[in-house]
Amino acid sequence: MQEERYFIGQILWDPTILNKTIVTPSDFQGEQERGVFEAMLALSRENSVVDENSTAKKSGIPLGTILDLKSSNVICATWEHYQKVLIDASRVRAIKKTCERVLKSDQPADALVDMFIEETQDVRGRMVFRPCALPSCIEESIAALEARIKSKKIPGHATGYPILDSCIGGLQKTRLYYVGARPSQGKSTLLMNLVVNCNVPCIIFSAESSKSEFADRMIIREKRINSSQYYNGTLTKDDAKKVVEASSELYDRNYIIIHDEPNIPLSRLVQIARDAKRYNKVEAIFIDYVQLLVFHDQSRPKNEQVSEISKLLKQLARELDVPVICAAQLRRDAEGKKPQLSDFSDSTQLERDADVAIMIYHIDKKEGSDNNRETFLLIEKNRDGRLGYIRMNYHPEFMLFEEACNQQIPRREAE
Repeated sequence: MQEERYFIGQILWDPTILNKTIVTPSDFQGEQERGVFEAMLALSRENSVVDENSTAKKSGIPLGTILDLKSSNVICATWEHYQKVLIDASRVRAIKKTCERVLKSDQPADALVDMFIEETQDVRGRMVFRPCALPSCIEESIAALEARIKSKKIPGHATGYPILDSCIGGLQKTRLYYVGARPSQGKSTLLMNLVVNCNVPCIIFSAESSKSEFADRMIIREKRINSSQYYNGTLTKDDAKKVVEASSELYDRNYIIIHDEPNIPLSRLVQIARDAKRYNKVEAIFIDYVQLLVFHDQSRPKNEQVSEISKLLKQLARELDVPVICAAQLRRDAEGKKPQLSDFSDSTQLERDADVAIMIYHIDKKEGSDNNRETFLLIEKNRDGRLGYIRMNYHPEFMLFEEACNQQIPRREAE
């Protein structure tokens, strides 16, 4: 506990550390040290002077004991190092306590795994965010801009859709993307297209479809094989050849990871995503779809569960420094009309957390038209770019979205 005493001494010499540290009272193992720190925090919140006298009065600990902590050998400049030491030691204690509870439990293996993941969630995700002066932020921003100018590339991973990339800058790190649609409108297909097109190591959590179904769709899309004939097993010789070619080409894409656990608990998704980032170096996370994720507290209303899930996904994108792209269900009353940002099902938190929100918008044409419908990607929210329509050619029989050459907006919107 010498490090705890030294850290308190640093604060006594420089109370401004209290405004910068993320250490909490629970990080202290020593009861006396914890009491001193709690007293100093309380004084700071009250805008009172934090010194040995006020701390002694607030904590009820003798002044002589407090003075012993304020050694003349204390160097305040190293407070961040001691902060890390305290937090790491606290994390180790928390993990050990969880391990003890797991060892004493007689629950099945899956339940024990879930218990360990949930109880160590905060331990694994705890990060040190430091205040940063504006000049440093400007330097970092300009360096990133110069790198983009030099490379002549968009900031994020390419979506495979140039017009979409020009609007949103690709799939950018730390950002949360929602792709909204009603059931059977193509949101899973669009997400799969983005997985294939981004061409970087990624993981997709397919809570709705099995990994074999996802692989089938990729094969169908790759060579434009008729899905009905594929699933019925009535392929022509040419299509059978295409299946072999598509399988061979996709086989080399071992950087795409598929996790198809149904009703996956959010805590396990976060754990797997962190491991995928660490061991597989994934650069994007895809989720199909957000309302199928299971929140640990099932007693709360569904809208609160989805709200908390969305907040944690936003946090995950920042923590892992990757884009998180989620399909999301729209409300039933959004059927047959132009989707809006407020149409996300179960929680308005989705529209608040999204950095970019894209809706799939189908407009049925009049009878006698060559095609039955027009399809658009409707950018309803975009923190750093424009909103609007992107006309798409949607081929559900081939599991394929393509940008249309003709980008005329819907006639009804033009009017």
